[in-house]
Amino acid sequence: MNLAQIGEEIRNKRVQLDLLQEQVANLAGLSRVTVNQLENGTLNDIGYNKLKAVMEILGLDMTTAKSSGVKNALTVAARSASTSYRDVLTPEMLKSMLRSGQAPARFQPHLMVLLDEAPVPVVVQAIAEAATPDVPAKKIMKNLNHWAKQWQVCRTIW
Repeated sequence: MNLAQIGEEIRNKRVQLDLLQEQVANLAGLSRVTVNQLENGTLNDIGYNKLKAVMEILGLDMTTAKSSGVKNALTVAARSASTSYRDVLTPEMLKSMLRSGQAPARFQPHLMVLLDEAPVPVVVQAIAEAATPDVPAKKIMKNLNHWAKQWQVCRTIW
């Protein structure tokens, strides 16, 4: 859920409770303009404590839920890493490489694309899908870090 969606939920609850923006703002210690921008999705950022205050006043909570995220991230990651290449990297091959840290030379360009260009949430979810009790996500991240340094990829997050 993004800030605009949260703002919409806040507006719906405020209207349901028959409260004015000004009333909610005063109770939360904010300006009416801030509440208005929050509800209309035009607020770029709001601190956790301020958002929590508004939500608590309206009886909303800030529980977390598992994101619907990417389904079959290994498949998506393998496909996006293979887009420009004749050799196709399969999800099973990618999983094996992530776990072992061993990348055949013909697939190194694929993995460089994965490290440099694939959306980070896809890569992180692919790591989660590849992880096992014997090869935890932390070990896979170390493999990615090793590759990133070895191949001098542009994206420095690994």
